Amino acid sequence: MHDREYAIVDSNGNFIIGKTNPLVHALRSTIDFEKEIVSFRHHENSEWDKFDLQNEKSAIDAYLSAFFKIPVTLHQNKEGRFMDIPDISGITILSTESLKTVATWFDNIDLEETRKRFRATIELEGAEPFWEDHLFTKEGTGIEFTLGEVTLFGMSPRARCVVPSRDPETGEVIHAFPKIFSRHRAATLPHWSKLNEHGHSYYLTVNCYIPATEIAKTIQIGDEVNIIGEKVFY
Repeated sequence: MHDREYAIVDSNGNFIIGKTNPLVHALRSTIDFEKEIVSFRHHENSEWDKFDLQNEKSAIDAYLSAFFKIPVTLHQNKEGRFMDIPDISGITILSTESLKTVATWFDNIDLEETRKRFRATIELEGAEPFWEDHLFTKEGTGIEFTLGEVTLFGMSPRARCVVPSRDPETGEVIHAFPKIFSRHRAATLPHWSKLNEHGHSYYLTVNCYIPATEIAKTIQIGDEVNIIGEKVFY
């Protein structure tokens, strides 16, 4: 509920996201949906600036424009349609063991920080590292699987951008992060994985699609994953 309901947009209509603006990492925000109050602060500050979402829209835009140092506005879409990726790859999935393995590739990064860097929608326990590679094959073909009562399709591995290379709290960059990650990913690739067919190794998590038939169904902690088979989409 409320996922992707709000977005910060620049004067050209582009989303302000961590992929293109590192200042996103320094912004902290909370929303009281009942009182319709949004609060912002810089991560180095302890005091929050609070605004009424309905009556102080200009003040919100002024605060965010000063924070990002460019003219921006806060937009709302109650249907949660602020997407910077296609619906067909709208959620991501991976195993906890994948995160634990990646955490060992870098100094001073623990499991929780690795989790924040890669931001998977669904995390699977009890599976080997990179088990999620079972959930994709060639382009245009999905892997149908169930998670509890919900049917999903694994569509493709998620190519990573610059965001995982940044500290999720401060935005500080780890030098050569993509190169280090790719070297280890290739060295630990399961023999059955088809990742090599996708051109490089800077991938983690699998893009998944939930069809409209699954609306109002529920995914719960403890649900099991069962692979059904391949389905050609295009």
